[in-house]
Amino acid sequence: MAQQTQVSRVAVFYSIWLKRFPTLSRLAKAGKADVLRQWSGLGYNSRALRLHELAKRIMEDSGGRLPRTIEELHELPGIGKYTAHAIACFAFGAAVPVVDVNVRRIFSRIFWNARSAADVKPDAEIWALAEKTLPRRNAVEWNQAIMDLGALVCTARNPNCGLCPVNSLCASAFSNAFNIKYSRKKKAEPSFKGIPRRIYRGRILKALHEKPLTSRQIGERVVDRFHPRDLKWMARVLETMEREALIAIRGAGERKIICIAQ
Repeated sequence: MAQQTQVSRVAVFYSIWLKRFPTLSRLAKAGKADVLRQWSGLGYNSRALRLHELAKRIMEDSGGRLPRTIEELHELPGIGKYTAHAIACFAFGAAVPVVDVNVRRIFSRIFWNARSAADVKPDAEIWALAEKTLPRRNAVEWNQAIMDLGALVCTARNPNCGLCPVNSLCASAFSNAFNIKYSRKKKAEPSFKGIPRRIYRGRILKALHEKPLTSRQIGERVVDRFHPRDLKWMARVLETMEREALIAIRGAGERKIICIAQ
């Protein structure tokens, strides 16, 4: 849930989600429509589908037990390198590095003289360094401490180097470069009538939670100042969502019906 979503927002949904799906077994047995309905409001609905698929895979292959090794975890839907390492370390106590954006920033500053707040080294270099510096004992505390240091002290802008416990070892400590404002170019989002496509996708799923609809009915509910010529754009969006297994389309032409995939 916290991937690409603020933790403060996730906190609202997390407890509600656990009441509905307290175990992997309950999640695996749920229908896709119910899973997406519970996820509604968090966005990036493909995450919900991967989590649902993960639960089913674990129930089928592992008897409901989450794998403990990085290799096995990495094979599950929606789990990449960072998540596999984080679960292995924080859930099972494995002595493995965990590299998030905070760790990457801290290591880039300590071991290289960072030239700006945005200056960080490539992931491959940081993972190798994190592996090399990982202590033999207390890996959980070590990884959590570095993450907290990055979140609270060695922040992206205006880091508090005076409070940092490793400022004497840091190649970038007290650098004025971190106070210089920088602008990060954002990727242009696919939009329609000035609204990002992802917003429409969320609106579409929310509209379908109530009942199946035709593409015209969906358009009238989710597109401001909807016009019949907007149906071509809507059709492309719906076709993409069907390929991603978010929705199902039945029939053809004006009479085709759209519903949440089962």
